[in-house]
Amino acid sequence: MKQTYAFLAALALASGLQAQTTALDFTANDCNGVGHTLFSELEAGNAVIIELVMMGCQPCVTASQSITANVLPNVSDPSRVKFYSIGFTNSITCTQMNDWAYTNGFTHTVFAGMSAQTTHFGGMGMPTIAVVGGGSSHGVYYTEQGHSSSQNPTILAAVEAALAASVGVQEVSTPGVGVSPNPTTDVLTVTGANWTSAQVVDIQGREVMSAQMNAGKLDVSTLPTGAYVLRLSDATGTTGMARFEKR
Repeated sequence: MKQTYAFLAALALASGLQAQTTALDFTANDCNGVGHTLFSELEAGNAVIIELVMMGCQPCVTASQSITANVLPNVSDPSRVKFYSIGFTNSITCTQMNDWAYTNGFTHTVFAGMSAQTTHFGGMGMPTIAVVGGGSSHGVYYTEQGHSSSQNPTILAAVEAALAASVGVQEVSTPGVGVSPNPTTDVLTVTGANWTSAQVVDIQGREVMSAQMNAGKLDVSTLPTGAYVLRLSDATGTTGMARFEKR
């Protein structure tokens, strides 16, 4: 059963997300005293999952647990993915954030409150999840208020797209999965398993195509020109991922 995690603050600024396409930079020490500049992280080729949280918000805790357990272990290059939980308003202190992390057994990076990030990503619906990356483009690949475990595959695809966009579409894929020709104009041949179904996600993390595989072939001729992430599965539950470019 789908469980929707949505917690709206009493002083909500908006009922929906603003359509941001670029991240908002910040330079700050995390709550362990380590300095970070967001854009420097992205320009180094990393993707960052940002979770805006409020104290006393159980859905925020559940979202962190779900992302930690189900997204981070499945990314293709964990060394290039950062997970930040950030207090949603300037009044939240590092003492509070460290207590929050310790109480819930979290080891990822936490920051004191940053109201500017909350405003940038659309208001006070907690938790708010964003995925940013794409190198010097500082792109936003996913934003959503609230969290459901059913959204984890979309978050994972957004992370992979953010990584791919930062280093080039050819350079990151699940080991053993091959796509050819790449770039392609029409039909992809996909190897690595007896794949039965495929989803195609654009670099903003949006699913743009879902289809059954036909003897390892996938017709992508109707897709617009651009870079994409291909998510694959077979009858045994094996999954894979690859990048390709459509011309």
